[in-house]
Amino acid sequence: MSENNTIQEQNTAVQTPEEEPKKRFRIGFVFLAIVPMAVLMMVQTVSQLPFLVLAVFETMNKAETQGLDFDMYSEMLNVFNDKYAIYAYLIYAVIGLVIFSIWYYKGFVKKGPKVKIGEVVSVKSIAGTICIVVGLFFFTNAFMTLADKLIPQAMEEYAMLIETAGLVSDPAITIIYAIILGPVLEELCFRGVTYGLLEKAGLKPGIVILISSVLFGAMHLILIQVLYAAILGLFLGYLRYKYRSIKITIAAHILFNFTGTYISMLIDEHFAPSDAVVLILGGIAMFVLVAAIVLINTDKKAFKPVK
Repeated sequence: MSENNTIQEQNTAVQTPEEEPKKRFRIGFVFLAIVPMAVLMMVQTVSQLPFLVLAVFETMNKAETQGLDFDMYSEMLNVFNDKYAIYAYLIYAVIGLVIFSIWYYKGFVKKGPKVKIGEVVSVKSIAGTICIVVGLFFFTNAFMTLADKLIPQAMEEYAMLIETAGLVSDPAITIIYAIILGPVLEELCFRGVTYGLLEKAGLKPGIVILISSVLFGAMHLILIQVLYAAILGLFLGYLRYKYRSIKITIAAHILFNFTGTYISMLIDEHFAPSDAVVLILGGIAMFVLVAAIVLINTDKKAFKPVK
């Protein structure tokens, strides 16, 4: 009798599935997750430095020939933005892409599970991504309208940044940098390397998405950009989590930048909506974003957490 009980206990032990080991929290990876942003900012600074030096020399020469009847610092920035900023942006993007492509591939793709494009693309993933882009576009416009009323100084800083960036005035550079290279670089950095390091830290997905989006927002420095970039980062992080790949986040980011650059210009030019209309559309956009989440959550190709 005792032998039968022992055999039954052994069989029961064999049949019981092993519990998956819990992820151990490793705080070192949380601190390491800040490094990609620091590297990106360093690359940006190094790329700009030679051109800033050229702008300083040009400004000094102008001061010698025309006198000191102008603000040296402002004039130097004007020279940099008018003549050299475009080259600095492109060099920054190329160097950054090389660094983060290697970092992401070596650190997370080569040894990790491979996600093919067919595992990401579906009717619901495409519809959900479009809904996120459209919803965020109108939500951001409403946010900008409110910010212009509530924090006008911050909006002036943002407007000055856009005017002096030298991108909108050159359509080719706008397409190459702001719509293609920039989004790819930022996704490799924040939804690629940063997100991967935070996952290795053993954090829950929601915390990973939150921290990576906050760092993404902080990278933009100007208050208005910090706020709306962080919101964009939340949705891009959500896509990264659900589809386990940055392929779809790159597509969404490119589409968002294209919409924010060209569709916004077309709407302003042909419709010039009033502030009230913009705010109403911003409210509707929140329902569009909810619809996007529903679409993605019900997508068979999206990740389903084990309960």
